[in-house]
Amino acid sequence: MNLNKPFRFACLCMAVFTASTTLAAPTPNTGDLNWLLTQLKQHPNLQADYQQLQSAAASVRAAGQSLYNPNFESSLEKEGDANNFSLGLSQTFDINDQQGAQLTAAQLMRNAQQQELQLSYLQLVEQTLIALINWRSSKAAFQLAQDQEQQLERLVSVIKRRRAAGEVGLLDEQLALYSLSEILNQTAQQASAYADAKFAVQALLPAWREDTALTPERLLTGINTNTNTDNVLQHPQLLLVKSQWQYQRQQAHVIKAERAVKPTVGIAAGKNGDDSIVSLNFSMPLNILNDFSDEYQASELQAMSKEAEYQALQRTMTFQAQASKEVMQAYAQRVKRWQSINQANADSSLELIEQQWQSGDISTAEYLTMRQQRISGLLAGVEIVQQSQLASVNWLTKSGQLSNYITTFTRPLIDGAAL
Repeated sequence: MNLNKPFRFACLCMAVFTASTTLAAPTPNTGDLNWLLTQLKQHPNLQADYQQLQSAAASVRAAGQSLYNPNFESSLEKEGDANNFSLGLSQTFDINDQQGAQLTAAQLMRNAQQQELQLSYLQLVEQTLIALINWRSSKAAFQLAQDQEQQLERLVSVIKRRRAAGEVGLLDEQLALYSLSEILNQTAQQASAYADAKFAVQALLPAWREDTALTPERLLTGINTNTNTDNVLQHPQLLLVKSQWQYQRQQAHVIKAERAVKPTVGIAAGKNGDDSIVSLNFSMPLNILNDFSDEYQASELQAMSKEAEYQALQRTMTFQAQASKEVMQAYAQRVKRWQSINQANADSSLELIEQQWQSGDISTAEYLTMRQQRISGLLAGVEIVQQSQLASVNWLTKSGQLSNYITTFTRPLIDGAAL
């Protein structure tokens, strides 16, 4: 067994994440990330949002059409021996540009749906990165538990031989068996966690295979990062709420235009007995009993509420981005310290502990305790690297860095290209 695997795993992870303290832009490696984004295009959630976007685009086209078609009117009546008839056309005029107001509202709703698509994409990418991080960590912990289990099985065999030779007593054998029972339980738990983590990745990426080179480190090196939080303003979650606010504000103009008076002008020609007739008609509703001002005010108040919601979310997300950066940097510093400690103690291998036990310098109980402390330290290293990676993904998401990349990648989707 090689108990330095978790240490090398941590060193590999830190090739990306120790840079978080300064976060200079890494060398572009977008091939893996592009593959990931292409795979996620087929996710049902994204497909559903894309169809909603297409529906919103159709609504924009519909809103660009004229509101009122001409009306054809005709009448035929018999008066005595005379047959009277008339034919006419009437047209309602949109003098308050209701059609223009509705077109603007439809465009804003389409913008909101675009941000909904971007947000779904961002959430899927974040979930996938988290799933891959958990998979890598659970795999390392499971391998460590397997190695420990195999070592303890060999240890039990050695102790039984030494007990038969009279070198150790029954208590030593029982302690070794207790330790083996404990590690068997730990291995089973790690195996379960490893299986769950693997299937979580496969649920998001059906084409993914465990033996591929796709790792969180390779994915994240394809994203140019910096420590600015200005990208928060371009976060799809914030832009979605902003679009909803602008849509609600436009709805107030739509309601005002809808309820405004619209004249209808018509012309008709016909025959009444032996006389030819021509008539000109004009009608216009009178908003006397109800001027719809309360309805208009209610819509304006809704818009003000949405504006306040947008401002509150902007403030919250800005502070969340700053907090996530500090958490990420704190984890990165601790991982570097953990790395330096283990590098300094790399020579304190399990072989040295075994030599001390074989020579009688330490008892079997002390030997088993030292083994457990070592495995606990290595598992702690796996966990702290895992948490450091998760903190980095959280910062990339909260700060808008990840969504900025996805926005560039998914521009064809927003422009209407098929998934």
